[in-house]
Amino acid sequence: MNIPSQGEDPIDQVHSTTEHRKGKHLSFEERVVIQTRLKDGWTPNRIAGELGCVPNTVRNEIKRGTVTLYRGQHLPL
Repeated sequence: MNIPSQGEDPIDQVHSTTEHRKGKHLSFEERVVIQTRLKDGWTPNRIAGELGCVPNTVRNEIKRGTVTLYRGQHLPL
């Protein structure tokens, strides 16, 4: 069991949701990253590297069509 050093909050360590966890759904923020990177011309592999997930997750998200531009316009597949 990890005991936090003085001044650290143990709840922040155990329940941190800022990092991608294997087998979990993508967060809204991760979907926003996907859509902005696609708009900038990034490949799914490069996006996945930034998010810390496998490239197929990004491709599935694009294929599923849940990644759209802010103005409601769909990205070309």
